[in-house]
Amino acid sequence: MNGLSVIETAKELIRFDTTTNKEQPCAKWIVDYLKDIGAEAELQIVAPARANAIGKFGRGKGPGLVLSGHIDSVTTGELKLWKVTQPFEPIVKDGKLYGRGAVDMKGPCATFLESAKDLSKENFKHQLTLVFTAGEDTGGWFVKDVLSEGKVSKKEAKFGIISEPSLMEIVRCHKGTGGAKVQIIGQAAHSSTPELGINAIQKAADFLIELRKLQKKLNRYPNRLMGPSTVECTLIQGGLRGNIIPDQCTLSMNNRLIPRHKKPEVTRRWIENIINTLSNKDPKFKAEILSITGGTPLNIPEKSEIVQILKSILKKDPIGVPYYTEAINYTRAGIPTVICGPGSIDQAHQPDEYISVKQLELGVKTFKETISRVCL
Repeated sequence: MNGLSVIETAKELIRFDTTTNKEQPCAKWIVDYLKDIGAEAELQIVAPARANAIGKFGRGKGPGLVLSGHIDSVTTGELKLWKVTQPFEPIVKDGKLYGRGAVDMKGPCATFLESAKDLSKENFKHQLTLVFTAGEDTGGWFVKDVLSEGKVSKKEAKFGIISEPSLMEIVRCHKGTGGAKVQIIGQAAHSSTPELGINAIQKAADFLIELRKLQKKLNRYPNRLMGPSTVECTLIQGGLRGNIIPDQCTLSMNNRLIPRHKKPEVTRRWIENIINTLSNKDPKFKAEILSITGGTPLNIPEKSEIVQILKSILKKDPIGVPYYTEAINYTRAGIPTVICGPGSIDQAHQPDEYISVKQLELGVKTFKETISRVCL
C-alpha cells in the first residue's frame, strides 16, 4: 500500500461511496495505510457504519501539527449528468482527476497521506497528527468526537491545517454560521372567504421583503477579508390544505456572520426590528421567534506562526472566505487552525467533480515543507 502515488491514493479514497453515512470502510482503509507507513493509528467509531481515522507520528514528543480533512462526500445527484466518468470510478483525463469527492475532499486528504508517507522515516522532534473525519458534508460533524474524546489536544498540536479546497490560498478567517426560526401567525378560514382569515403565508412574504432590506444594509458594512454577514431564508413551511387560508407559516434562516455579528443577540435584534416594523404598519401582522443561533467565526491572526509558515512557503497573503469549516472546532480547542488545500471549491458538489493534478502536486510539496518546519 505504501507504494501508492498521491493520484493512486486519491483514487482509492474516491472508490469508497461515503455519500450515505457509511464512512467506516474508507476510514478503515486509511487506518491501514497509516499503520503501513509507520504511524500509530486508530479507528474511532462514532455511529453505526461511521468512523474517523487518526494517525500519529512522533507521539508524545511535544505539540506539533495536526492535518485534518473530512472523508464524506455529498450525494452524486443524477448519474446521467456524469459525462466523463461515474462518481466512484475515478479517472485522470487532461491533467484532472475526476470522481465524487475528488476535490471535496478526498484528493486533498490524499495529499496529507502522501506527505506523511514521504517523511515517515524521518526522526520526528514534534508530533504530527493526521485526522480524517466523517460527517462534515453529510451530517454529524464528527470532528467534535475527535476533540471531546481527547484524540487530539493542544498538548499534541500547536496549530493545524484543514485541506478544504482553496487553490492553496491561505485562509485564516471565515464566517460563523447561525440562524433563526420565525413563525408567522395568521387565522384560518375557508379559501372561498379569505377576508375572514389572515393568510400567514402572505404575511411571511412581507417578512421576506424586510429581510432583503436588512441584507442591503449589511452589505454596506463588509469585513475586509470575509465580506458582509448574510441572512437567507432557506426553508418555508406553512399551510394545512389547499382550500384553507393558512394560519401559520414558519421561516427558517441560515446566516453567515462576520465577527461583529457573531453573538445570537445581534440576530435576535435584527428579527425583532423586522417584526416591530411590520406590526406597526399592519395590526394583523403577528410573529414569534422560535429560535436564534449564532456561531463564532474563524479569525486566526496574521501574525500566527502557522500563517507565517505558509506565507513563507507559498509566497501569498492570507485571505478570508464565506463558508464554514472544521477549523473552528480545533481553534476553539486551543489549536489555531487555518484552511489551505489543493483544488477549487468551484468544482465541488457537482457532476464530473475534479481536481487538477498540478494542484495535488503543489499540495504535497507544501505540506511536506510545512511538516518539516514544524515537526522535524
